[in-house]
Amino acid sequence: MKVFLKFFAVFFAVLAAGCCCQDDGGDVLSGVPAEERPAIQEALDKASSGDTNAQAYLGVLFYTGTIGRNNEAAFTWFKRASENGSGEADFFLYEMYDKGIHVAQNAETAYKYLRASALKGFTSARIKLAELYLNGEKTEDLDRKELLEWLGTYTAQGNEKAKELLGKFQKDASPAKKDEK
Repeated sequence: MKVFLKFFAVFFAVLAAGCCCQDDGGDVLSGVPAEERPAIQEALDKASSGDTNAQAYLGVLFYTGTIGRNNEAAFTWFKRASENGSGEADFFLYEMYDKGIHVAQNAETAYKYLRASALKGFTSARIKLAELYLNGEKTEDLDRKELLEWLGTYTAQGNEKAKELLGKFQKDASPAKKDEK
């Protein structure tokens, strides 16, 4: 019975993937160069079977237009990957809600996904949170010390945006800056 149920779960996941992964009624792979098709098909198969990384990857491919821009499919794959723990997918859901791409623009929901992405360790989300903190936005639930640790780590790894923000944090904390307040 379990095998039977698993078969139908996979069957419906593949069916759903096929429905949301069509672009203008055509095959999702129709615009993909022949040499890249096996890798995309493999990602589709893995994503349909629940592979979180493959789900996020497909979301990125649809979001960026690599295999045909399809925001509905991107959202679907990002949502699935997010539900399975992907910080990367959370970050893209943040962007979609922040900009109102395929969904109604919603700052609160966007921030929820940004925060979740940062807590899962996604670098871009952590840097964006530090930027929001410096701009005085959404500061009530952000820990300055934690943000500085994140920026320090990414600066050491050579991330230029983290280096820029870390410099702003240090400038903001300088004695001259405190005297201005």
